[in-house]
Amino acid sequence: MIARHLSSLIFTPIFATIATSIFTLTTLFFVPVFAETTQHENSESSKVDFATDTHKDDDKSSHGKKVFIAAFEQFLTTELAIDTPGYALALVHQGKPILVKGYGLRKNGESEQINADTAFRLASISKTFASSAAGLLVQKDQLQWDSPIYPYINQVPFSNNSYAQTLTLRHILSHTSGLMPHAYSNKIEDRLSYQRILQRMDKVPFVCPPGKCYGYQNIAYSLSGDIIQSINKTSYEDFVEKSLFTPLNMHSASFGRKAFISQKNHATPHSWSKKQQSWRPMRVRGNYYKVPPAAGVNASIRDMSHWLLAHLGHYPTVLHADTLNALHSKQIKTTKKQAHYRGDDWKPLKSSYYALGWRGFDYANQKGFVQHGGWVQGFRCEMVFHPELQMGMVILVNAETRAASLVVPKFVNLYLEHFKPQASDSSL
Repeated sequence: MIARHLSSLIFTPIFATIATSIFTLTTLFFVPVFAETTQHENSESSKVDFATDTHKDDDKSSHGKKVFIAAFEQFLTTELAIDTPGYALALVHQGKPILVKGYGLRKNGESEQINADTAFRLASISKTFASSAAGLLVQKDQLQWDSPIYPYINQVPFSNNSYAQTLTLRHILSHTSGLMPHAYSNKIEDRLSYQRILQRMDKVPFVCPPGKCYGYQNIAYSLSGDIIQSINKTSYEDFVEKSLFTPLNMHSASFGRKAFISQKNHATPHSWSKKQQSWRPMRVRGNYYKVPPAAGVNASIRDMSHWLLAHLGHYPTVLHADTLNALHSKQIKTTKKQAHYRGDDWKPLKSSYYALGWRGFDYANQKGFVQHGGWVQGFRCEMVFHPELQMGMVILVNAETRAASLVVPKFVNLYLEHFKPQASDSSL
């Protein structure tokens, strides 16, 4: 670990729910690919074998990139001097991956280092796979974004039958079902199975008609997997593995606790011990694995580099351009509080919204940033990108920290400051 931990920045809830907040260590220890190895870096650097452009940067572009990275490193050094057992980081600039690498330890107190193929839990970033999987069926005309859900899951009871009859896939993927926010997310912490929780949905009130308000969900969101499963006559997990993981060369990606802990190269979750004043390894809990579309995916940073490139449009035979546009397009406006975009660094925020399995925001003079975060016991992760600017970042961390709240807006702000892209007219 690096230096001492700033315990005042640590948050250790008894039961950490999956947060979709942008808060994360998104670029907590950003090191460019041309930097010398530091104490916290792992010496084995990932080979970037999927760059979209093999030409060398011109002098002006290379200088601008170095200035940006130096400024970002200075910010990280002076304002985010916080330790963590380990993390993995990927960065794409101008449509090319320039960093895919692991840092630190897989487990505090042991010697195994994180590398580009170390598996982490993705928590709520799993939702982006569910919406993308649905998009594959839309591409094949086997499903529509506005398809009613009841032909596929008519066994699920709801408290308002007339509202239930109007529920669509779009409502499920955009968290606009109208159900009370986080409906039965607390039951995920209990020993109830997903199917047993579904049978209690008639006890959950609607707070608005479908499509009229935003309310984040885990249980209701997972109905998307049931729809996909109903159409394909195979498990949701098998469909995603065959249709997304395999063609995108996400070789370490998997579903579930058993698959995660069976991977020799996986990161251990950690929680902060006030008594010991250190990160304490913890058991991998299986609670949120019971809702695979909402929180069931595991992946390495190399895998997530491919996922990032796919959503920047570099795998058009897998995810078509019109599918990506639909996935990233605004469906419902969210408040700063609902999106967790708070603090001084978010002052340039113009608006925020939820798309289909993704969050979106407009920042300063740029419209169309796409983002999702994840938080589950002992893990934090974050993914943010801009399709038009062809930039993006993913970080996977095997610990929980509040310092994450500063990183993404600072990253975006520094990027805009140093590269000065033209104002964007695109909007999600």
